[in-house]
Amino acid sequence: MKSSKLIATFLFTSFLLVLISMPLNYSHAVKTACDFLHKECFTEAGYPACYKKIDTEKYYQFVAENKLDIAEQIINDDKKCIKLLGNEKAFLQDKGGGYVKFALRGKDVTYWARRDALFSR
Repeated sequence: MKSSKLIATFLFTSFLLVLISMPLNYSHAVKTACDFLHKECFTEAGYPACYKKIDTEKYYQFVAENKLDIAEQIINDDKKCIKLLGNEKAFLQDKGGGYVKFALRGKDVTYWARRDALFSR
């Protein structure tokens, strides 16, 4: 009799624990690619974003060619590019060839970056 009560209590407690923890498992935000269907996009930290698409393309070309000094010169030139801080709200305007054109909240400037520099939740 005592063991059946103990088993029943254990099963009930286990059930409640699973029931309570289920929403916690599914509540984390999943990052997906940002596209025109998403109203809110955000930036990934550390990615370069340039005022002109050609500068962004050049940056990644130099990185692929292992010319990292030249790539860093492009990023360090604040008249050409910036480094994204991360979790900044972005508004997608255009996309093409693996790159996206976007604006950051509160700024009147548009940038070009690789598609994986933006995500949505």
